[in-house]
Amino acid sequence: MVWAGSAGGIALLVRNPWYLLLIAAAAMMIRWRATGQRPSAGMLRLFAGLMVFPTLLNFLFSRAGETVLLEFPVRFIGGPYTLEALLFGAAAGLQLASLLLVMMTFSLLLSPTDLLRRIPAGLAPAGITASIAMNFAPQARRSFDAVREAQQVRGHAPRGFRDLRGIVTPLVILSLESALTVGEGLATRGWGDAAVSEAGRRMAWAGVGLFALGAIAWSLAPTRGWIAAILVGVGATLLLAVLARSGSRSRYRPEVWRRRDSIIVGVTLGVLSLTAILVALAPSLLVYEPYPQAAWPTFSWPVALAVSLLALPAVLPGHD
Repeated sequence: MVWAGSAGGIALLVRNPWYLLLIAAAAMMIRWRATGQRPSAGMLRLFAGLMVFPTLLNFLFSRAGETVLLEFPVRFIGGPYTLEALLFGAAAGLQLASLLLVMMTFSLLLSPTDLLRRIPAGLAPAGITASIAMNFAPQARRSFDAVREAQQVRGHAPRGFRDLRGIVTPLVILSLESALTVGEGLATRGWGDAAVSEAGRRMAWAGVGLFALGAIAWSLAPTRGWIAAILVGVGATLLLAVLARSGSRSRYRPEVWRRRDSIIVGVTLGVLSLTAILVALAPSLLVYEPYPQAAWPTFSWPVALAVSLLALPAVLPGHD
């Protein structure tokens, strides 16, 4: 989760093609290490398609730039088609493709159950409810397929809307049975039994109030943003403290935090912090702007080495 958040944040902050390629390569390496399979042709085609679409879109509709490749004296579709527009669209497509590769690796390595284990205890009921709601559509689809197969075995073929009752009725019954089973399982495990204490409730309301005061202070006095930042930070801390203390959860197998986990978290957060500092102090190192005249994007070896550290989970021994 920390790696995906850091790599995704860096992919959103960076617009330099060299560093975006390094982020995409790091995501592919980690995915390769986790699955043991090389990047497939389908993934490469998806990566290329995500780059081609923004490139063509910006090339066709943008008229900025000095390096003219094509020019048609036709109304609506005429005008100069520039190299700068082509390069700008390619950089945007590369950014989108890199971010998608990071999210694909994240979804492959973490299941919804893993995410539920790591949210604050106070949000566990909301997370379980969301996971049950997300599983409703696949379960309904499987029930529908089972009903259709049973009807086909009995030689029944639906002919029109009148025969929908024979499908809808068993589908509703199966959905209710599944809901009752899930409800009984949650009741057996004591879900929803824990309640927030009075002190925790007051702390939560205080956090919400400070958060709102921070937003009001920012709107009234934008020049004194540090006051709003302090109020928002204190309010968010109180809310997180309440959410972490309230609720209860149980685990059959406790997870162990190892030294390599600390190394990966420290390195990825360090790279994200360095990127944020460069965005504030030296944004030209991370941004590629082909307008008004196309040129090669800048390349800095220290920045490239820092971004390459995102591939650390793929090369660190024993991190599977």
